[in-house]
Amino acid sequence: MKFDVQLESIATNNINMDFFYVPWDSHTFNRNVAQISKFEIHNTKNALADFQLFLTWCLENKITFISCRLLHSQVNEAIFLESNRFKFIELNYRPIINNIESLKLPISDIAVNEAEKADMPILANIAEKVFHHERFHTDPLIETDLANKRYRFWLENAFEQKQQKILKFTLHNELIAFFVVEYPESNHCLWSLTGMLPKFQGKGLGKQVWKTMLKHHQNEAINTVSTSISSHNIPVFNLYVALGFRFPEPYTTFHCSYNHA
Repeated sequence: MKFDVQLESIATNNINMDFFYVPWDSHTFNRNVAQISKFEIHNTKNALADFQLFLTWCLENKITFISCRLLHSQVNEAIFLESNRFKFIELNYRPIINNIESLKLPISDIAVNEAEKADMPILANIAEKVFHHERFHTDPLIETDLANKRYRFWLENAFEQKQQKILKFTLHNELIAFFVVEYPESNHCLWSLTGMLPKFQGKGLGKQVWKTMLKHHQNEAINTVSTSISSHNIPVFNLYVALGFRFPEPYTTFHCSYNHA
């Protein structure tokens, strides 16, 4: 399913913000969802009056759920959002590792192959069950079934996106994990969604899978790998530390639910 996004902007002496209607989450949650992709305050005293322009847009478009991510250093903007019905949900980390061609990685028995369309049902079922720590699962105002559905839909939709690739990992012909990846640059791979079957978790296979993926990238002449993780996912956080990823300034995630009735 192809989704088009139309970016809206408000730029005044007081605030500068970009935002858009989020068709994929609106489809999943059966409610109109918006995302603020940039938010900067230049004049705190008069910011609310201009922010009202955004709230009017939300009313006109029947938006009932809004998300926003700010750099962790944007304390002023965070305070503003929290004073206007937004709730802090998580820290979002963006781990990155460079020069992976210099890593000494072992040869593994784990096989990496591109998934085929026939693999979609089983991979979608896995995606619906393996995520528990992400922002929509930790938001108490989002039903768990809907949060699960979001990641199923993400995986299904990835098969339709030319810029994305789904890789599956097997050990002795048994499926153990999957990665959804894209390539922002020729030598840079972004791991946008990663999942491991529950029955293989906690058995030391996680680090092997992730190292196997880095080895795969070495064979592709990829030099940089980046990804995104929630601060609630402590085991994965520790995994990336152990693998040598570095952590730039994180983002703070805020959610806001509105009832315009």
